[in-house]
Amino acid sequence: MNSQPSSDPTRLEPKPVFVDAQCEKHGAFQAQQIPGLFGGEPITMGCPQCSQVRQAREAQEREAERLRREQERVTALFRRSGIPARFADRTLENYRADNDGQKHALRVARRLLGTILDDAKRGASLVLCGNPGTGKTHLACAIGHALTDKLRTVQFGTVLSAVRHVKETYRRDSERTESDAINDMVAPDLLIVDEVGVQIGSEHEKMVLFEIINERYQQCRSTILISNLNQDELTTYLGERVMDRFREAGGVIAFDWTSYRGRAAA
Repeated sequence: MNSQPSSDPTRLEPKPVFVDAQCEKHGAFQAQQIPGLFGGEPITMGCPQCSQVRQAREAQEREAERLRREQERVTALFRRSGIPARFADRTLENYRADNDGQKHALRVARRLLGTILDDAKRGASLVLCGNPGTGKTHLACAIGHALTDKLRTVQFGTVLSAVRHVKETYRRDSERTESDAINDMVAPDLLIVDEVGVQIGSEHEKMVLFEIINERYQQCRSTILISNLNQDELTTYLGERVMDRFREAGGVIAFDWTSYRGRAAA
């Protein structure tokens, strides 16, 4: 017959045993004793204050290690982002917003960043177009930098580099397909495409760019296009349908103020 544990409510658990003890750091204290295994000598617990200090130190060490590993991931993500070294230190905080247009651009950039970081709101995108030297690439890279700090993936490149990446799969010895190359540019949380419309390009080059943009749109992934063309010229280059999608997903900002570089030269 199997024995069953007693359910007698009158049965009392043994009271904990405490003995006088001395800690070199914290002085006298009451140390709890627990019975030894198999009838051996009882075990006397250590100083509770020392235990608290040790636990706090171990918690700090674990947090420091977590932060170190996170920073390593942030650094690796930024290095893989392709953001040019010239723009590596660009942030939303050091973007110059002197006139109303620049202040509006900064507000939209901050809003886009918040939207991308909100997993419930996906696919927000922007077109930054207009005069060269007006801070378009600064603003785009600043958003990318902020995203890598939050462990999000970012990829920066020009239209030509994107097309070149796809064309590399056309080699006979390539083990990758065109779809593989396009998926590389669809996967990141944010894709920044610079120099849109720098040259007219072949129909095939336009088709590659449009396929990347369209696939990212379909998968609700954020894209920033940077162009020195004005809105009308960019619409002619990309087509009304593509521009409508960017207007729907976030907007088009016209950088129509004087070039920073031009003012510096003057």
